[in-house]
Amino acid sequence: MSESLAAAINSLYAAFARVPRPISIDYCQCCFTPEDGRAVLTDMPIRQLPAEALRPYAANVMFTVGSVADLRYFLPRLLEIACGEGFSWPDLESVVGRLRFAEWSSWQDEERDAIRTFLAALWANALARGPDEEDVDTVLCAIGNAEDDLKPYLTEWASALTRPPDRPAAAAQLRSLLDSGYRSDRNKRRLTNAFWQDRDRQAEQVITWLSSADLQLTLFAAFDAADSEETLQTLADIDDLV
Repeated sequence: MSESLAAAINSLYAAFARVPRPISIDYCQCCFTPEDGRAVLTDMPIRQLPAEALRPYAANVMFTVGSVADLRYFLPRLLEIACGEGFSWPDLESVVGRLRFAEWSSWQDEERDAIRTFLAALWANALARGPDEEDVDTVLCAIGNAEDDLKPYLTEWASALTRPPDRPAAAAQLRSLLDSGYRSDRNKRRLTNAFWQDRDRQAEQVITWLSSADLQLTLFAAFDAADSEETLQTLADIDDLV
């Protein structure tokens, strides 16, 4: 985890520190038990709540368990776990996507700013690491399930391709997305991650950007400026895949 992502998580805790710990959680008995409730309502400091205890809540919150009020309390820890050690289930896309169901864009300014700072740091962390360390498809789709407009994130990806220190990882991540998360069949282009379901407009933003003249120009410039055979090969592979 990058320093900026760790700092963004700290900012989440600070922004939501005023939210009181819930004394109870509403739930459907088919997918949450009294034992599950006691595990998350403990007086343990929130940063110490283990992933195993939070997993049943994380998997069902905003659907059959909990409310916006308790989600706001648990959110910093949920996001910290989801982008770090992980829950196994639910996936990152699902956890981050609960923000949309909770209508986070209507929350207090400080909370919205902290969430957006976290998403930007999560994205920068993915772009700065190779596909063996971070799955850019997962991270982009997770952000697309929370944000209505992905243009700032795609713009940052293009910008990373122009910066010599960031170019190798950003290019490798682009090749990874095109190779495993994107398909073009009979002139129909689509993203293959199942979590893009119900996010057609955001998926279309990504697809349009991938085939845009602006990205092509950025890739041409990156190819001319690349100073390693590995990066040159990555950019050549991208050209074949687009």
